[in-house]
Amino acid sequence: MTTVRWAATIGAAGLLMALVLPVPEAIANGDALRARLISAVLTAAIASGAALVKGGRRVAWIGAAVTAAIAGGLMVVQHVTASTSCVATYDGRPVLIGREFTPTARDYAVQHPGASAHDFLLDAGGVADRIWTASSISSCGFWTGWAGLLSMPLFVGAVCALVSSRGVRLGAASAAQPLPPSTAAAPSPGYDAFLSYRHAEPDKTRADEILEALESRGFRVAIDVRDFVPNQHFLAEMERCIKDSRFVLCVISPRYLDSDHCAEEAVISKTLDMSERTKRIVPLVFDRVELPVWLHGLVGIDFTDAARVDPVERLVGLLRAGSVTPTSPPT
Repeated sequence: MTTVRWAATIGAAGLLMALVLPVPEAIANGDALRARLISAVLTAAIASGAALVKGGRRVAWIGAAVTAAIAGGLMVVQHVTASTSCVATYDGRPVLIGREFTPTARDYAVQHPGASAHDFLLDAGGVADRIWTASSISSCGFWTGWAGLLSMPLFVGAVCALVSSRGVRLGAASAAQPLPPSTAAAPSPGYDAFLSYRHAEPDKTRADEILEALESRGFRVAIDVRDFVPNQHFLAEMERCIKDSRFVLCVISPRYLDSDHCAEEAVISKTLDMSERTKRIVPLVFDRVELPVWLHGLVGIDFTDAARVDPVERLVGLLRAGSVTPTSPPT
């Protein structure tokens, strides 16, 4: 199931809960209806936003999930507390009261120590604002009637953010498997792509962002700092990951073109492409530089500020389809 479908499912469940959660009888029907409608609208808006927002850093999604969950939990605690402390019984029916006495009632309370809220309400003829201030009654009304319902959009937001942070098709463990090659008898590559980049800023950050964006969409990506086997020769591991990847994504910048290791990765890629009659190399152009001979004629993906289409979505389309849209690379 995709992240969008999960967001829709979570939102639908939240809407149902917002419509059926019980509201204390002390809350007026009109207030309860408004609280339900606002909770339903907020739930739908949050679920829709989570479904529409693409990408983002995983730590930001997790932070949003934790924040929303804590806020929702605090509102539930306040709601449960208010449901007992802000409601008293008069003539067999629950009445919404407050937590702060009026000046007159404060004097009365001093003269009648130990009197309960029920006793005060009985002496006031069931009129709560004779005993408690209007602001405290209003506050109790919010925490008693609104807080429980408004916690639902927060919990929906927390779950949606958690799903978005993983960016996986939950319930489908095989979603991250690579696409099969065109020849049925050939073995499937172990990775969808290998990231080739210069270990210097901002190239390292760019590579990390691409890695996160692709893996959050279910692709398997090889990167040296994580996937090279320790105690093995660097060039051997480089060749293994390139050979086991459908594409080699080159983070193009002036620093990349000056790197010996990046040049070695390119040579290995080109050699394997020639022997296997494949086309692995995909330039990801972040800076407009003069491309070397081994990149001439290759279609690239424009990641510069002048890009006319979303480069990440174009890259995702490439990995899913296995081919590049025939446009000229930026130079």
